[in-house]
This record gives sequence, structure tokens and C-alpha cells, in this order.
Amino acid sequence: MEHQNTAALVELCRTGDQIAIERLVRTHQSAVHRLALSVLDDPSEAEEATQDAFVAALKALESYRQEAAFTTWLYAITLNVCRGRLRQRRMRERVVMVQKWFGVGSSASPSPEGAAITTERDSALWQAIQNLGEKHRLPIILRYYHDLSVTEIAQTLDINEGTVHSRLNTAREQLRVRLKTHDVLGRRLI
Repeated sequence: MEHQNTAALVELCRTGDQIAIERLVRTHQSAVHRLALSVLDDPSEAEEATQDAFVAALKALESYRQEAAFTTWLYAITLNVCRGRLRQRRMRERVVMVQKWFGVGSSASPSPEGAAITTERDSALWQAIQNLGEKHRLPIILRYYHDLSVTEIAQTLDINEGTVHSRLNTAREQLRVRLKTHDVLGRRLI
């Protein structure tokens, strides 16, 4: 039933129905924002990425063929938006580093860690996840923070399910090694 409702809503959005567009955004905004926050680890940037993801999704709505769940399609767009923002962030960080080398620029402190991370254990785990390479970090985030199935992760990342399993196993092992000194080994992720 929900799939039919989403399909009908998407069709209305394709016609430019503003009420349907608002409903579609309202329905998926929280999940998209959580995904963006998980990837970007910055609340204000996640908010902007959420808006960008919906703008991109609405522009690309004609390309949605309902071969995968709408949320899977929307998550793929959100990840692409977040990847672009991460690339921009790395570029800004390089510029700041070069400025520091030459004694130019401000001495702004890094942004505070996301509000969702409140305990030391979660902080250590989150930091370890953020230090994973993207190909291992994204499957972990999608599986354990967004409860996507292996099939949904494969569709979202456009890789096969065997690769998802392999990347999850590798990521979990890397996290075990990195977190050996922290008391987080009992958590369900590891």
C-alpha cells in the first residue's frame, strides 16, 4: 500500500503539483537529513545537503523508474550530494592548510561534533567510522545508522550484494582494531 501511495505521489509531483511536492518532502525529509548528518557530521551542512538533495531529486524525478524503492533512489541522490560536499570540504581544508603554511587566514576552530553523538563511547565509535575510507564508511552508515538491508545498500551505492557484504565485513574488522582500546566492542555494530 505504501509503495502505491509513493508511486501516486511521485506521479503528482511529476505534474508539478505543489501540495504533492510538499508532502513528498515532508514524508522523507527526516530520513534524508539523518543520512546527510551521518555522512557529513555537521548539522548545518547536513541541513543544506538535505535541501540540495530534494532539489536534485525533484529535477531528476523523470528519471525515477520505480525499479528500486523511492527511498533507495532518494538516498543515492543524497549520497551524491554529500560526496560533493565532502569533496568541497577537503578542498577548503587544503586551502586552509596552505594558508597556514604561509601564515595567512583565520584561526577558526573546527566545528563542534554533531549533537547526536553524546557519549564518549559513541564518540569514539563515530570517530572510528568517520576515519574509514568512503567505500567502507558508507555501507556501515547505511546499514547500522539507517537500517538499510544489504539489497538496499547495493542499490543505493550501485554495487552488487557480495561487495556490500565484503565491505561491511572489512569495515567491522577495521573498527574492531581501531576500537580495541575503547570499551565499545560489545556494541551491536562490532
